[in-house]
Amino acid sequence: MCMTFEGGDDHVQKLSRAGSLIGGLGGEKIRWNQVIADLSVVYRNLLGDVLLSSGYIAYLGAVSLSYRESTLKDWDTACRAKQIPCSDVFSLAKILGNPVLIRDWTIDGLPNDSFSVDNGIIMSVARRWPLLIDPQGQANKWIRVNMFTPFHKFDCFFVFLPLR
Repeated sequence: MCMTFEGGDDHVQKLSRAGSLIGGLGGEKIRWNQVIADLSVVYRNLLGDVLLSSGYIAYLGAVSLSYRESTLKDWDTACRAKQIPCSDVFSLAKILGNPVLIRDWTIDGLPNDSFSVDNGIIMSVARRWPLLIDPQGQANKWIRVNMFTPFHKFDCFFVFLPLR
């Protein structure tokens, strides 16, 4: 006994398309498993990374890059000694940065080096007025473009020391 359905070819096509869709989503499973693994590492290191970021914003805004790096190395060592998990490589831009906002900043004239991006993050999240050391005037230009809007009002003081 043989049963036939009207539109049998249509069902075969639908079944074929469903099989293709499921096969295509197989690659998504691999990607999502990788995302889960990455997020679990971020979650595990969250406490130490936020602790280092808070110290970075509060204390390291007005110092040189070499001093920032050496202080962060000391803080990282102290965190590990106290068994506080933190990322192997600290990056303020990865922890507190918004890639779209950082891209907008670079379009508006902020240099694309990590020191300048970190300074921009400090400017955007600090509750107090940050102290900026700006010998080339790049931060001055960027602040005037980005921070002087009707909703932001900053008082800027410029100190010029004579060169000897």
